Amino acid sequence: MPKLLKPLSKKDQAKLVTRFPQWKIAPDFSKATLTVVFTRHVDAIAFVARLGIFAEVHQHHPKMMLTRAKIKLTVSTDRQLTAPDLLIMKHVAELLTGGDKGATVAP
Repeated sequence: MPKLLKPLSKKDQAKLVTRFPQWKIAPDFSKATLTVVFTRHVDAIAFVARLGIFAEVHQHHPKMMLTRAKIKLTVSTDRQLTAPDLLIMKHVAELLTGGDKGATVAP
């Protein structure tokens, strides 16, 4: 049985909204979602592959829904946000600021 992860502290929860303004964070901090749109389907698939490899290495997997060139990401651990969710959010930000071709965050 995997060990339960502690939810983010109130202090860390407060920082989330300003640190990741493009993510939609649930009012109860149970999950965070982000939709990324690419100009080409192949670029969306490459993004999913890069994030998937990172997730596998860290053994924490976000929900990723790919529709054509649009990806909806959701992070959550047992209906709460935890440090591994924050790690995934940071990596997504790095991928997007690292020049992923044709990527824009949907409002």
